[in-house]
Amino acid sequence: MDDIAKLGDLALKLERYRCLITLALSWVIFGMIFGSMLTLANSLMLLGFGFRIFWILFVVAGVLSGYTYGRFLRYAPPESDIRSRRWIVGLILTFIPFVITYSVIPRIFHVNTLYFSTVWYPSLGIGLLLCGLAAERMGGAMKHTGATISVTSLILIPISRMTPNLDTVIGAELLCLSMMMLIYFVTAVYIFFRAQRVVYS
Repeated sequence: MDDIAKLGDLALKLERYRCLITLALSWVIFGMIFGSMLTLANSLMLLGFGFRIFWILFVVAGVLSGYTYGRFLRYAPPESDIRSRRWIVGLILTFIPFVITYSVIPRIFHVNTLYFSTVWYPSLGIGLLLCGLAAERMGGAMKHTGATISVTSLILIPISRMTPNLDTVIGAELLCLSMMMLIYFVTAVYIFFRAQRVVYS
């Protein structure tokens, strides 16, 4: 009976390990998708393709991320709480800051290209924070990631006072992009080591 109990405990640990490794990999993949698309957009803007290419590639990154998330969801166990209603609500809450910053605020206040090229970063932080608060339990990585992005968004306050030309727009956007990728990397490493503790604890 002890051997059966140990085998069952090991199976549960391996399932938890697999889920955490998949989650860690998803942060890396999403960071690579948005990072590559935004870097490509900056390169094309420097080559004279205009600011419209940014929106096109940003939408492409969103579509690819949604498709990738759906594929990753197939590897979640059927009883996983990631399929629960609170996660559906959390994912909906993720997009609310983007709707407000890109659709509502520009209709009320005068904004420029510098605003549009960087507002995705604090929107992402707030969206992840809302999703984490709604869906995750104690110690969720999404809450911590959203809070970190939201706090580091404060650096955009002095940058927003700069003259919006091509140099400042691309420079500010690259700053946001580099911070996002670094934070995503730290989150992935943190989840990876959590997975190791599940197996070897």
